[in-house]
Amino acid sequence: MRKTETKISQLGEFGLIDLIKKRVFSKDKRIIVNIGDDAAVIRTSSERFLIFTTDTLVERIHFDLNYFTPEEIGWKAMVANLSDIAAMGGLPKYAIVTVGLPKSIHVDDVFSIYKGASRIAKKYNCKIIGGDTTLAPKDLFISIALLGEVEKKFLVTRSGAKKGDLICVTGKLGEAQAGLEYLKKYGRQKLPLVRKHLQPQPLIKEARILVKNLKVNSMIDISDGLSSELFHLTEESRLGAVLYEQNIPISPKCLKVATLLNKTPLAWALSSGEEYELLFTVDRKDQGKIKKIKSKKNISVIGEMMAKREGVKLIQKSGKVKDLKKIGFMHF
Repeated sequence: MRKTETKISQLGEFGLIDLIKKRVFSKDKRIIVNIGDDAAVIRTSSERFLIFTTDTLVERIHFDLNYFTPEEIGWKAMVANLSDIAAMGGLPKYAIVTVGLPKSIHVDDVFSIYKGASRIAKKYNCKIIGGDTTLAPKDLFISIALLGEVEKKFLVTRSGAKKGDLICVTGKLGEAQAGLEYLKKYGRQKLPLVRKHLQPQPLIKEARILVKNLKVNSMIDISDGLSSELFHLTEESRLGAVLYEQNIPISPKCLKVATLLNKTPLAWALSSGEEYELLFTVDRKDQGKIKKIKSKKNISVIGEMMAKREGVKLIQKSGKVKDLKKIGFMHF
C-alpha cells in the first residue's frame, strides 16, 4: 500500500471509514451487508442471516472513571453492540469480550466490568462465550464482538430508504448528552437525567415490533447523534431529507436542565450521541399502523425522505428552512 502523509485528523472518522471501505472491501457471495452499516451481514441459509458487529470503548474517550463505575463500563460496552443488532432488525446470540487492563486495576473491578456486560447481555438472551485480556499501558479499554441472527424478511439496513418515506424515531432525545454534560460539571449524583448516559438500554424488543408490523425500509441506531445518523441514511440511500423541528421529541429532563447548563435543548436532541434510540424510515402507506404502535410504544414521525437534490433540511418552528448540519460525536 502506498504511503500517504495524510493524518486521520484531516480525514475525520467517516472519511477514514470511507477510505478503508475502498481499500479493504471484500467480496463474497455470502456477504449481504459489508462495511458501511451498523453491522456486517452474512448469509447462512436461504431464510436466515448472521449479523456480526463490534464496538470499543476507551477510557477518557468514551467513559471517565470519575463518574463511571466498572460495572457501568461493561454494561455500556455491551449495549453499544446489542443496539447495532437491534438496528438491523435482529436478535443477539453470542459475544466475546476483550479488555485492555492497566497493571494498577483491582481484580474486583475487572470482575465488575464483566458483571455489567453479563447482566445486560443476559436480559436479551445473549451469551458471553470468550474473549481476550491484554495489558493496557495507561488507559482501560473494552472491546466486544457480537453475533446475532435475523430472518431474511426482517433484515433492515441503512441503504433501503425510499423517497417519500416517513422518518421516525423512538423515545425522547437529548438525555444522554445532557446527562454527560451534567456529570462533567457537577459530578456523579443520583439523578434520573444521568441514567441514560451511564446505563442505556438497547431497543431489541422495540426493533422487532417495528420490523414485524411495519414496512421499515431503513434503520440505524442513534449512537453518534440524530443529525449525524440521518446523514448516514441519506448518503447510503442516495436521498435527501427534511426534518420538522416541532416534531422532534426532546426529553422533558433536558428542558429542565438546559437553563442550568446554558444549553439549547434542540442542539442536544440533534447531536446527542449514545442515545441508542432507533431512527428509521417507513413507507407512507403504513401511517395508520404507526399510530397503532405509537399508542403502545413511544414513536415520533419527525420528517420525510426527499429527492437527493433537495439536500437535508430542517424546517424550524417559525417556518424558516435551513440546511441541517451533520453534528454529533466523531472520534477524529
